[in-house]
Amino acid sequence: MKKLILFLLLFIWMTGCGGEDLVKDEDTETAQSKEMKKDMDEKTEEASEAENVDDEDGAGKNDLGEMKVELSGKASIKEESVTIDGESNLLPGTFIYSSGVTDSGFASSNFISKAEVQQDGSFTFEFDGISKSTTVKLKLYNTKDETKKHYGENLEKITGPQKYKTENHGEFEVKTEFYINTDLPMPYTIPIEIPEWEEKPDDYGDPGVWMKAEVDSDHRYLYFHGESNLVEGTQVGGNLRKASGIIDAFSFGHTRVNPDGTFELRVPYHQLKQGMYMPIQVEPDRNSWDNFVSAYGEQGEKWKGNLVKNDKDVNYLEYIVEIDAPDFDPAEDVGLTVDEEEIKMQMPDHLLFDFDKSELKEEAKKTLDKVIQDLQELEEGTNIQINGHTDNVGDADYNQELSKERADAVWIYLKKNGKLDGLRVEKQGYGDTQPIASNKDEDGQKKNRRVEIVINPKETDS
Repeated sequence: MKKLILFLLLFIWMTGCGGEDLVKDEDTETAQSKEMKKDMDEKTEEASEAENVDDEDGAGKNDLGEMKVELSGKASIKEESVTIDGESNLLPGTFIYSSGVTDSGFASSNFISKAEVQQDGSFTFEFDGISKSTTVKLKLYNTKDETKKHYGENLEKITGPQKYKTENHGEFEVKTEFYINTDLPMPYTIPIEIPEWEEKPDDYGDPGVWMKAEVDSDHRYLYFHGESNLVEGTQVGGNLRKASGIIDAFSFGHTRVNPDGTFELRVPYHQLKQGMYMPIQVEPDRNSWDNFVSAYGEQGEKWKGNLVKNDKDVNYLEYIVEIDAPDFDPAEDVGLTVDEEEIKMQMPDHLLFDFDKSELKEEAKKTLDKVIQDLQELEEGTNIQINGHTDNVGDADYNQELSKERADAVWIYLKKNGKLDGLRVEKQGYGDTQPIASNKDEDGQKKNRRVEIVINPKETDS
């Protein structure tokens, strides 16, 4: 069909040159018309070849090698393995490099690898299972001559939402990231999606910096969803603090500002209390990027506005986010976490029981007396769950029964010593079926051995 259309176009073009040209012998055909015909024949052949490629199995990609690069796919998380099935429009033969950083900030050697992009743009990674929650990064590996020639020595030719500035002026990286939470029940799947950035603020990069952020939480993290006019790549973050101003141990996080000035900051926590707050800070020492220094100065000397603070003649920015916490006062080692209206008190088993026992220890009563004080303040008819949990060491049926006996022991004490008749209480032993950490090491097993008191449990909970 394409050849027929091109032939008609050629015929019309030739007839447009005058009637005399139609009766000329081929030997007297002008060089120009010969070249035109040759060019059109080549284009017809190329179109036919492209059509055949697209029709092959119905799976051809038309955008391989486009400068607006796209990386997507899914990650399948299992106890024994992590598999990434990726999709892209990268040139076949291009390499993608993987890396990982744990919550504690250490590089994970488990995720250092590379994969080659196939003829359809797909790529695959396979890793061993992991025991620590990890942020995994996939980025374009720009070492091949073909890649550099096509996308630029520093990937400067690439466009799209997955192109990011780096610390070196004029150099870029193309990447996607996702987070593996080992506390979630496995197996599960994580979608790897292409971000959609908003328009930059009108005052983007202005030294009069502003920030705003909203916060929500689950039973492991506080999530700060921020907006600002900070330049891309600026590092923001800090430590969660108690009402007294003292740092809450191990509750910290940092992230970088996105191309549109937004940022997503994740901070782990163990126990929420009234008066807690999160100072989101920007420190020049953590930001040596050329675009940062150009906008704000090496020591933040160009900054202005009410977010600017000073410490030993060095400026920094600080935006305070107050944390909404339940009006409870749990014992020091008792976790208090919130997910919307659901509140969990997590009591490690060593606070309550001796090893392999279901009788309360004498010192457990101090912990449970504090719990009684909080429960007595709840409205009549409030739903409560008391759930016993174990690690996966030992016989599963035995662990199931032990967890049930421990939940029963806690409720017997609470009911006997508190005025809790107005509460709707359910008790359940889950054994090792609902871990909150990996059972691959002692630290994770210790976290899994617990009794939870769940207030206003969600309908999705067991």
